[in-house]
Amino acid sequence: MPDTLQVRQALLQLDKNAGENWHLFEPLLQPVSFSNGSFLTHAGRVSSAIYFISSGIVRVFTPHQDKEVCLDFAFPGQFSTAYASFITQLPSTVSLQAITPVMGFAFYYKDLQELYNVSHAAERTGRLLAEYQYLRKYRRELAFLQYTAKERYQQLMDEHPHVIQQIPVKYIASYLGIEPESLSRIRKGLT
Repeated sequence: MPDTLQVRQALLQLDKNAGENWHLFEPLLQPVSFSNGSFLTHAGRVSSAIYFISSGIVRVFTPHQDKEVCLDFAFPGQFSTAYASFITQLPSTVSLQAITPVMGFAFYYKDLQELYNVSHAAERTGRLLAEYQYLRKYRRELAFLQYTAKERYQQLMDEHPHVIQQIPVKYIASYLGIEPESLSRIRKGLT
């Protein structure tokens, strides 16, 4: 069973005052687990939760023409959701899938909205979580403009060396915007 203190620490990194409001957030946490290949969110359905990943890896992807395009990964200690769907409560254009067994917690939309309506401090933490999601997306977009695929791969390796080996090559290649063969050449060049 994952530990709620991991979630508390992650919220404190977003908002130094979140510790004072932890007693409001902790009761909302629902333990979740997903087996390898299970979906946390399906494209075409409304995303009802923000997930905190305690262990495992999640990929965020969207169908594009005749293949899937990997947009992001969520690693242990990170939050993940189909955020546009979560905040609008409209069907998602992306799917979230466990690519290893995943354990963590879920904050459900309805529960968070009720909390935000009674606590401005909790609402602030929610806003900072939204800003965190935005900054992750912004940095990823900038990386595509500023760095080569090799540099983006090296950054992924530097940030997540202990888990990157668990991700299938085709997902990493898609995430980098290249073909698996190109990723193989990059990997050979780094050894």
